[in-house]
Parts: sequence; C-alpha cells; structure tokens
Amino acid sequence: MELKIAVTNPTRRSVTVTIPAADVATAEKEVVRGFMREASLPGFRPGKAPEAVVRGKYGKAIADELSQRLLSKGYARIGEEKSFTLYGLADVQRDDTAAGKDVVIRYEVDIVPEFKTPDWKSVRVPEEAVMVTDADVEEHLTKLREQRSRYEKTDEAAAKGDYVRVSYSGVCDGKPVADLDPEAKAFGHAQSTWEEAGAEGEIVAVPAVAKSLVGLKAGDKAEAVHAFSADHEREALRGKQVTYAIEALEVRRKAVPALNEEFFKSVGVADEAELRAQLRKGVEGSRRQAAERARREKAVDALLAGLDFPLPESAVDAVARELFYEYAQLRMRSGASPEQLESQRDEILAESRKAAAVRVRAQFVLSRIAEEAKVEVSREELSAAVMRAAYASQVQPEKLVQDRQRLAEIRRDLVLNKALDAVLAGEGASKVEKA
Repeated sequence: MELKIAVTNPTRRSVTVTIPAADVATAEKEVVRGFMREASLPGFRPGKAPEAVVRGKYGKAIADELSQRLLSKGYARIGEEKSFTLYGLADVQRDDTAAGKDVVIRYEVDIVPEFKTPDWKSVRVPEEAVMVTDADVEEHLTKLREQRSRYEKTDEAAAKGDYVRVSYSGVCDGKPVADLDPEAKAFGHAQSTWEEAGAEGEIVAVPAVAKSLVGLKAGDKAEAVHAFSADHEREALRGKQVTYAIEALEVRRKAVPALNEEFFKSVGVADEAELRAQLRKGVEGSRRQAAERARREKAVDALLAGLDFPLPESAVDAVARELFYEYAQLRMRSGASPEQLESQRDEILAESRKAAAVRVRAQFVLSRIAEEAKVEVSREELSAAVMRAAYASQVQPEKLVQDRQRLAEIRRDLVLNKALDAVLAGEGASKVEKA
C-alpha cells in the first residue's frame, strides 16, 4: 500500500493512498464469502447459494461493503504513519476505478499539533477556604420564602409589585391600534391579562399601562398615554403616541409565608434551626463547587499561559458548533429575540470560536499530561461517568453506551479531568484562608 503525503497546513495533511489491485481482489473475495455465508435465497440452503447468484442478488451491497472496507483499510494505514500523529478525518474521496485496477483514495486528515509540554508539575493553585455567614443564610432563607409566596386577592389599591388582572385598549390618531396594525397584539389591546403594577423593562409590552395600575382597585378605570420609540418592532407604531383606556379587574398581593410549623413541614424540616442548618450546608456546598471550578480554570490558565500552537480545524469547528448553540440559548433565556440573535450571529460565532480554541488547546495539553502522568481509567470510573452523563442528558445508560462516539467522549473527558487532578495535586499545593 503506497502513501503520498502533502502538507496542507501545520495541522492538516493530504494523503493519497494507493491500494494494489491484488489487495483489492483479496478484500473483495472476503466480502463475497461473508455474503455467501449469510445469504438466504429461495431454492438454496443457507450458505450454499452459488457465488454468481449471490453477486446478482447483493451486487450493490457487496460493492458498498468493499468500498467501506477499503476506506477503513487506507485510514488504518495512515494511522500507522510515523511522521505525524493522526487526530481525525476531515474529508475522503475515492477515484472511480475499473475492476482489476489499483484503488486510489484521497484523505484529508487533521493531525495532533506539535508543542512543548508546559512544566505542569510546578503549577500551584491553592485551595481557598469557603466561608458562609449568618447573613448569607438569612439571604437564602428570604429567597426561599419569596419562592413559596402566594398572590392573594385584595380589595385594597394596587401597590408597586402587586399583580393586576387588567383589560385595556389603545387608540392612535383616532383609530384603534388593532385597525392600524392587526398584528400588534399586546401593544394594541388585551381583554384580560395579568400585569405587575409599576413594572418596567423589556418584559412589559406597554410600560405606561403597568405604571398606571399603581393606586387602582378592582373596578377602577384609568387612562394612560405611551410614546413608542422610533425604532419599535411594530412599524405602524414607530414614533406614535397611543392613548390606552384601562380597567382594573382584580388585584393580587404577594403573601410571604411565615416561619411556622406549616412552612417547616412544607420544606421537610422540623423547625427553623434545622432549616437554617440545611441552608448553610447547601450554600457551603455550592460555594465549594464554585471554588473548585474556579481553581481548575486557574490551573488551565496557568498551563496555557504563553503557550500558542496551531490547532486542527476540525477540532475547533466541532467545539465551536456546540458553544454557538449554548451561547445562543443563553442569550434567548436572557430575552433576546430570534431577530436579535440573527443580527448577532457573527458576534456569537466569533465568541464561540475564540472559546473553542482555548478548550481544544487545553484538551491537547491535558492529553499530553495524562500520558506523562500515566493516567488510567478503571471500569468502575467509566461506569460512574456514564451514569452521570446519562442522568444529565436524560438518556438510558444502556442506550448511551451503544453510542461509540459519545462513549469515547465520556472516556476522554474523564482522562482529561484526571490529568487536571494530577496537576492540582502537585507538591507544594496548600490551603489558604480566603482574604
């Protein structure tokens, strides 16, 4: 098998593999014999059908299997090359070849970059002591009570922060907004909707309506004028002033639960002391996790400091795609509209590729450290990691282990994390009190 290697860039090689006709013929015979063993054709006992009949029935399947076998054979040969370490396949093309001729396959492969391993044994990132104060516990207790608050109906006038069920309709230039813009929806009218009295910000359709609700009781009516911006999303309302007729239908006020037996029972504790103890423990656990994440990030930063080397395009592209989706989802959860996301596409993509380059570079460095530290993964560790991944992705473990690529990723991440553990466990690491 002949190889011709051309350098495309520092991390990519164009490899032409020529498989001799004799080897192709041998591979074809093996494929055909396999089909003959498994073939079940009318008039013949299993495995006894003549070769010509099998070729006639399964010609295309035989050709596909042979092609795949040759592609794999060529790729395996590239993996044996000593002049570089294969990272992954970027592209492959096979020339049309007549029967009895050599087969020529062209592979585009990415290779592991060359770089100097950082002095990871000298990296020191001390642990920080985690402190939880009574004020921290009080803050989380307040949040817990807020989360379990209920909005109860009241006959009193709405105060800022109360919720009001309201109806309203807007008029602009003497015409209902619904006539000017049938798609205006909440910007034009609402028959019965809940609004937070005095609320502001992007989540409020018409801030003037929300502001006018303060001081209204159920049954009260009011009028509000709102000036829409010149760049508002609804073209018909840009730069317009709309007058809204408003009627408060119902007022509800937040009732924060008291610290009593009923509340303690609802959260599964005996009394306030136990609740505060659990909150303290939870806060401390969360802060320890955050501190450990920060410590690991600092260790990676220390390893990569001043280290720059070319990265395989396929590796960066794969990670960037994942991060692009994550960053887009994050912006959507923060209130970005599909139109805003589209306008920010290039910005998000650049951000994704920058972060992807850092992550990929860290993976290569930690992989090298794993080799030097002789990191091994036990069957028990891999099983535990699979269970965690299955739980996080809500997939049955049995199904997950059938995904060879995902399983390889889980094992890789486990190795990289153990390599980082080795860095953090270096001599001289010590605990320090948090300043």
